[in-house]
Amino acid sequence: MMASEPIDDIVAWSNSQAPWRQDCLRRLAIANDLSESDRTELLCMIKHAAGFRLAETPATSKPFTKAHFSGGSHTPIVLKGIANIAGVNRLVSNASLDFCPKALTVVYGRNGSGKSGFVRILRTACRTRIESAATLKVLADVYGDGKGALSADIIIDAGAGDVPITWTPGMTAAPQLGQIAVFDTASAQLYVDGGNKIRYLPFGLALPHRLNAVCLSFKALLEAEQQTAVGTKLSLATVAFLPVRETAAQKFNRSVTKTTSDAAIEKASAFTDVDNARLSEVTGILSAGSTAAADMTNLVSWVDAMAIECVAAEAGLSDEALAAAACLKGAAVSARETARLTAGALFDDEPLAGVSSESWRKLWRAARDYSVAEAYPDEAFPVLPTDASDAACVLCQQPLLADGAARMERFQAYMDDTLDTAATQAEQAVVDAIAAFPVFKYLNADDFAERIEQIRSRDTALADSLATFRQSVTARNAEAIARLAGTPESDLPVFVPPTEAVKALAIKLADEKAELIKASDADERLKLETEKAELEDSKILNANAAKLITRRDLMVTDAAYAKALTLVATSGITKRANELLDTHLTSAVVSQFDAERERFEIKHLKVGLARKSGQTKAEFEVNPQTALTKITSQILSEGEQRALALAAFLTEVALTDGTGPIIVDDPVSSLDRERSAKVADRIAEEAGKRQVVVFTHDMVFFNELCRAADEAGIDPVTVALFSDLNASGKVDPAGMGWKGLNVAKRIGIIKSRLAPMTKLYATSPADYEYQIKGLYGRLRDTYERVVEEVIFCDIVRRGSDVVQTQMLRFVTLPDSLAIQFHEGMSRANTHSHDNPASDTVPVPKPEEFQTHLAELEKLVANFKIAKEQAEAARPQMKLKK
Repeated sequence: MMASEPIDDIVAWSNSQAPWRQDCLRRLAIANDLSESDRTELLCMIKHAAGFRLAETPATSKPFTKAHFSGGSHTPIVLKGIANIAGVNRLVSNASLDFCPKALTVVYGRNGSGKSGFVRILRTACRTRIESAATLKVLADVYGDGKGALSADIIIDAGAGDVPITWTPGMTAAPQLGQIAVFDTASAQLYVDGGNKIRYLPFGLALPHRLNAVCLSFKALLEAEQQTAVGTKLSLATVAFLPVRETAAQKFNRSVTKTTSDAAIEKASAFTDVDNARLSEVTGILSAGSTAAADMTNLVSWVDAMAIECVAAEAGLSDEALAAAACLKGAAVSARETARLTAGALFDDEPLAGVSSESWRKLWRAARDYSVAEAYPDEAFPVLPTDASDAACVLCQQPLLADGAARMERFQAYMDDTLDTAATQAEQAVVDAIAAFPVFKYLNADDFAERIEQIRSRDTALADSLATFRQSVTARNAEAIARLAGTPESDLPVFVPPTEAVKALAIKLADEKAELIKASDADERLKLETEKAELEDSKILNANAAKLITRRDLMVTDAAYAKALTLVATSGITKRANELLDTHLTSAVVSQFDAERERFEIKHLKVGLARKSGQTKAEFEVNPQTALTKITSQILSEGEQRALALAAFLTEVALTDGTGPIIVDDPVSSLDRERSAKVADRIAEEAGKRQVVVFTHDMVFFNELCRAADEAGIDPVTVALFSDLNASGKVDPAGMGWKGLNVAKRIGIIKSRLAPMTKLYATSPADYEYQIKGLYGRLRDTYERVVEEVIFCDIVRRGSDVVQTQMLRFVTLPDSLAIQFHEGMSRANTHSHDNPASDTVPVPKPEEFQTHLAELEKLVANFKIAKEQAEAARPQMKLKK
């Protein structure tokens, strides 16, 4: 985890406001290596102790229980790798490393290959004992321009797939990376001589003491902050009312306390558009006189009349009414046409055309009226000659002859016919419909525009609707007349008379009229003035609702300060913390530390781990148990110091909740080979419990670690780093160097390199000969490694001064296997050495080499069987491998 300021630096941040508290607590948690649940628990306790009101999480104190000291629960992570490195040391651009998600990853590289660059990034991002910013500082390439930004991606998997966490120098530590512990030379020194003593800071049980430190700091801060944070701001958050009166709004304003809820403030300060309109209305009523009442009476009458005209228009000018007018005209035209066609059939033989036409019927009606009224007032029309008298034509006033009389009889018969009568009635219906059109007196009155402005002052939308309605009525009236005249129909917009809105306004105006009449009464006027005062103060309260909330919050904070000052006493916390430490942790820490020291054979050193506790700290420290010095490094050798630091680190790891990954850099620096082997065994054991990443430049230790992993049933993943003149941190794609590989991995590499040999044999015999000779050289190396690893069971290893004498019981060399080894080694020698130019030694074909490799694999398997048989033949031996 990223190192940060210690507890003592809290005071340095006291000048900032609320955000400081959050940042302070976060930094405190990070600096002390807390797990996710520990941080949450500590934050909750501190917030509660300080009495801060938190909307997102109510502060709730919880007593410590044994469960708290397991470090809490968190989502385990796997460290998948580090990638996209930019600007760090001499590491190549976009340098990356992939780590085995389980068990053990061993990163090997010679000095200067870039291992430290990777470790420096990881120790600033993950959990480390180093707190010094100078030590943790990551540099750019000091021999480059140093202008680029430093960054990298640390890849983790918390169960939902790979997630990159971007790292930059000085970044806020990611909580997930707090599960990863880093051990290197710099942190090892802190375990030995941090403040002249080895310190072991326990995990969850350190919480009460850290709480004490925070409480003491808060006490000083709270006393200094209370006046400036609350006192002056309360007066600024006061709502001013002029004049002061006993309205509900002013009473609520005076009653606001720290317990007043947001809902209560929202309810008391509510002021709607309806309220605002009512305030304007009451103000207008109180300022109006008798003239206003008279004007209101006229306006009410006009609106009532307008409602009636809306109803009339809705009935007489609707789409249905216009359609009916068109149908009426159509029916008249159709009836007349039918009558005309009938007349045409009757009067085809008449001397003149046009009988039954409109003009002819007008002539007939005129003749009839003249005959009845003047020519023959006492006789029915037409008057025809009889035996007793003559008759004259009323038009030409010549005597009617027989033909003329007959013609008149035919004409009269036609006019009396049903078709003509129906046509006449239909035409009369059209005339009557025109006469029946509604008259819109108020819509067409000269004062319409003036009235509309009166309406607009009360209801803009209704005023616009009435203006549009007037235009629609004019257009529809003209359309109705046009349709009754037989003009083709025109498209009209949707016709929606604002009848209901006008009626509603009429009711509202009637109420206003009543209010105006009441205002002339003293008692009623007093009620209106009281209502006006309530509305005015409600409006002021609504405008200052934010001040009410601010004042309430300040009261909450003020009360919190007062309560916090009573809650930061530390004596009870200290006492309980010591009890919990003694009950739950001391024996576990000491026992684990002693076990780790015994594994590294430094138990003989008079260096014990004891708890030291005070008001603001809870630590386990190494006591060199001498009065001459308290500086452990003055007593112990370099190797003993490194072993002691590893013991302390592994004690911390073992007692930290969860199985988070650990990263170990150069663990065997200054250690002898025997103790180096023990470290390898211990790391392999730990890799069976958690993910372990080891960086080393020591080839012997690399082999010891791989051997220990194999014995623990772990297949370690190895990575080889190298550097050149341009950059470091380059990953060798071929993997670990040949001399660091065991027999099994060597055989695997030979197999992979044999795969393309068949094609090469067919395409270039010369290249094939060169390549196959190299493979036989590697085969010869492997036979030599078989002697050390398989035949003699790593009893004596090259580069190591350790002799595993107990492994002698597994050594066996049956004659058949000795012969097979000799033959195989001879072939490898023959085909890997430089042979005569006479070509007396033929180059083996690919399938022959494959056979020779298979023989080596078979030989290794046979040796294993032989060892098991030899062991079975010694039932009296109880030694274990």
